[in-house]
Amino acid sequence: MTTYLHDGTEFDLTGGFVDVIGVEWTWTGRYTDTGEPLLFGGGHPLPVPLPDVYHDHGPLIPLPKRPTSQLARAVMTADFTASIRDGHTESYEEYALRTAAASQ
Repeated sequence: MTTYLHDGTEFDLTGGFVDVIGVEWTWTGRYTDTGEPLLFGGGHPLPVPLPDVYHDHGPLIPLPKRPTSQLARAVMTADFTASIRDGHTESYEEYALRTAAASQ
């Protein structure tokens, strides 16, 4: 995790942010000469320092972390195993269709 402290708030730069009107901002992996992280988003053609984005568009809300494919597979496998244990006898494909339909 790469963090940056601004006005007493610690920002996790490895995730993205959303501003008050819903525009997503992501860290470019670069910094200004004074050490401020550069963010890209909001239709700006060039990266913008985090303090400027915070001042002009903030507050910045961290985006939820996206699950890895490995975590998603583990969860699906655990749910499928529990489904079989509960008495459902179906293929994984049938299970996926049944649970997808139930979530809509």
